[in-house]
Amino acid sequence: MNKANAVNRSSSLWTTVLLGAAAFLLVLAVVSAPESAFQASLQALKLWWNIVFPALLPFLVLVEIIIAYGWAHGVGILLDPFMRKIFKVSGSGGAVLITGMIAGFPAGSQVTASMVKQGDLGAQEAERLAALSHFCNPMTIMVVIGTGLLHQPAAGYFLLIVHWSAGLLAAWTYSLKRRGLDRAELEHPAGSNKFIKQTKNASLLLRAANAASEARTRDGRSFGKLLGDSVTRSVQTLMMTGGFIMIFAVIVKVLSTYLFPYAPSYTAGLLEIHIGAQIISEGTFSSSSFQLAILSAMLAWSGISAHLQSLSALAIGSTKWMVFAGKRLLHAAYAFCLAIIFWKPVGSITSAVLPAFGVVPQKPLQDEHIFNLWGGFHVVLKWQILTALILMCLFWIGSRFISRHSR
Repeated sequence: MNKANAVNRSSSLWTTVLLGAAAFLLVLAVVSAPESAFQASLQALKLWWNIVFPALLPFLVLVEIIIAYGWAHGVGILLDPFMRKIFKVSGSGGAVLITGMIAGFPAGSQVTASMVKQGDLGAQEAERLAALSHFCNPMTIMVVIGTGLLHQPAAGYFLLIVHWSAGLLAAWTYSLKRRGLDRAELEHPAGSNKFIKQTKNASLLLRAANAASEARTRDGRSFGKLLGDSVTRSVQTLMMTGGFIMIFAVIVKVLSTYLFPYAPSYTAGLLEIHIGAQIISEGTFSSSSFQLAILSAMLAWSGISAHLQSLSALAIGSTKWMVFAGKRLLHAAYAFCLAIIFWKPVGSITSAVLPAFGVVPQKPLQDEHIFNLWGGFHVVLKWQILTALILMCLFWIGSRFISRHSR
């Protein structure tokens, strides 16, 4: 016991020394070249304000309200067979999965943390859902990368489909080796377990409505209080996201200048997704399919900055980060392979089309790589809600199919 404690203290000491030394060296690098560090930070700030903030804020606020009014719990009941059989988590994860796919990181982890706080998810299941719902924002993939950086909207749609498919495939692969949660935790981790047992013989829609009503009763906040809390929490989350983007933009600039000047794209992609996507899209590759495959893998990995954003919402430590990073690597491997396999057949039958939501930059992004999503704010919100409803219907159909064939 004492030996284990000594090893842990020694590991903690070395971690502290290494991180402190790295921070000191970063400060020296910034002081030696303040202009480049300032420009990197300013570019990151523009990206956060013009793209990340308007793409995430409305959906984060709506999701908070939806959870408080019990809709997430009702959706959980509807998707329970699908989530339990495919991913070995309870139906509550259905709403978290859809949120992560539509709003991107760290929205999935924020919703997971909210449901843990309400007592609707256990710690083990929350960790699984944090990895399951970790997707890149569709606005970033289709608008910023497909239309803005690659100047080919069809490539944005292709990247999004590959990203979602590879993520679901990776989550299913990891579920194969799991024993799954205990029966009691799968039926409902806390709170309304007794209520569901009393209504287990009712129809599926009635059980979903009852679960939503019971969750709303447990929350009990007025609409004014709920709206204020939702906006406050969402803005705090986005402020944290902006801080991560700016800090890692400076780190990427320093590493690309002093340590890895010949591989800036891989350095940026390893640390920060937005900067990595910009550098990869501007790079020279042997073929477009290989470029899209590298870009798909980078989006699936999403960068250490995105990992920390998602895990900080759940207060998960470094040990759990290694598991989380392993899942992201599997997602990246699937995304790379799918992009390589399907790009040529898809590209032969697909022509470039304008995005349906109508947010297109007015000119090619040669000098300024950040364009503004505020002009299409209402259209982005409508697109997110529509896609959420479509995904919910698809997952519900899958849930019904699985439920009928498992009887």
